[in-house]
Amino acid sequence: MSSTATPLATQASPAERRDALFDELAELTGQRNAIDGRIVDIIAEIDGDHLWGATGCRSISALVAWKTGVAPRNADTVVAVAHRVDEFPRCMAGLREGRLSLDQVGVIAERAADGSDDHYADLAAVATVTQLRTAVKLEPRPDPTLKPEPPPAFVKTDIPGEDHVTWKI
Repeated sequence: MSSTATPLATQASPAERRDALFDELAELTGQRNAIDGRIVDIIAEIDGDHLWGATGCRSISALVAWKTGVAPRNADTVVAVAHRVDEFPRCMAGLREGRLSLDQVGVIAERAADGSDDHYADLAAVATVTQLRTAVKLEPRPDPTLKPEPPPAFVKTDIPGEDHVTWKI
């Protein structure tokens, strides 16, 4: 073993070393989340201004996968978030600030209802990705089989030569 080892590493308890490593992990993760937020903003601008059409890519997701080197599924997540940047400003602010991960905001962007930004921004701050998936699945959905009733209609049938009128309501 080299004699250049730091004295802190030899004197620190395992708990102190673990805590120091957790602190560094938290800092790096926050930086990665902030970078993901900037990537989402760039993709939203490229897609919104239709700048990707001449690249030869078949989709914006394919462009993201190509240019960032991520898996197609992760590229789909980036694009889903980019498409709903304006609908989830608080969640996006959390991503840009490094407090929320791309996966957390991705679950929300892919499945959450419009107008639920405040709810999910608060929930995502304390929930795992799995918990967010469960919460979004439990969100009430409109029943597509239920059709709204037609507005009430009144039909007057007046038969010529008869002394009565028939109304259908």
